[in-house]
Amino acid sequence: MEQNLYSEFQILPLTTRHKLNSFDSSNIDLNDFFINDALKYQEEMAGRTFLCCWKKDIAGYVTLVTDTLEVHAVDEKDRIDGYPYQKFPCIRIARLAVDRRFERKGVGRFLLSVAIGKAISISNEIGCRYITVDSKTESLGFYEKHNFKIVKKYMHSKYPKMYLDMYPIATLMRSKESLEY
Repeated sequence: MEQNLYSEFQILPLTTRHKLNSFDSSNIDLNDFFINDALKYQEEMAGRTFLCCWKKDIAGYVTLVTDTLEVHAVDEKDRIDGYPYQKFPCIRIARLAVDRRFERKGVGRFLLSVAIGKAISISNEIGCRYITVDSKTESLGFYEKHNFKIVKKYMHSKYPKMYLDMYPIATLMRSKESLEY
């Protein structure tokens, strides 16, 4: 069923034409942001929200913003040798939410893949190697399962900062693309 659902998903940028009030995730703060602030953030160039739609329903959304990650906060094996700056440029998943009707159907995983894909695409235009998220406690396992690592400095904060090194994914994608020629 999940695979069939994936083929019917559409990713659309959030616009004023979308009816936001029908969206209802399990998290009041994520609902409030989506309904009251997402469009404003876009207008002010402070974030970009993408919808995962199934037929005419909004199944979920992801909001992306820019971020930085302190060089010393990244695990040794994920660092860039000889990098001359104190912070790495990143894309941050500012919000990721799934409507209650679509929970446990792979929408979150799909949106995470979309976010990583968009971040890798951006990295082809400007430098950006990592994707970050300030995870809610209940979402830590989800991100860890998808290879995000907790930045030790933020381990005990309310929303621990996590990161994913996109370089191995981008390298794998490039090698698959080269096989297609």
